[in-house]
Amino acid sequence: MMTWEFSHPAKPRHIVPLWYRLTVRTVPAGILVQYLLAGLGLFYDGLFLDWHGGLGMLLFLPITALVLASWFGGQMHPLRWWAGLLAMLHAVQVALITVGQSSGSGILQALHPFNGGLMLAASLVLLAKVERNRAPMAKT
Repeated sequence: MMTWEFSHPAKPRHIVPLWYRLTVRTVPAGILVQYLLAGLGLFYDGLFLDWHGGLGMLLFLPITALVLASWFGGQMHPLRWWAGLLAMLHAVQVALITVGQSSGSGILQALHPFNGGLMLAASLVLLAKVERNRAPMAKT
């Protein structure tokens, strides 16, 4: 039976813990739910926009956990750039909607869903990097 090793043999594999893998999975799922809630809020019932805002703020928790772990956890150091980018995009996301609504700037508010797409892309890249370095399955 052949086994495939996709990482470079000279480079050590950085295997992230299970809690980090589970946390990194929640972010793209949460962003997709954000798009659903925004659509429901715009086209069905405005109450969903309140849920959209609440979930957006709640996403701060897993994103912060990912950033802190990547900066202070040894195995996750290679993920610092992507986790930091995701945190920066989340801060921009909150600023776009907050400043856009308070100033009445339609351009800033229009950039909010675009930035959400960037957040989704960054979270999926981070997820792919984590999943690529999973611990190998035990052979039976």
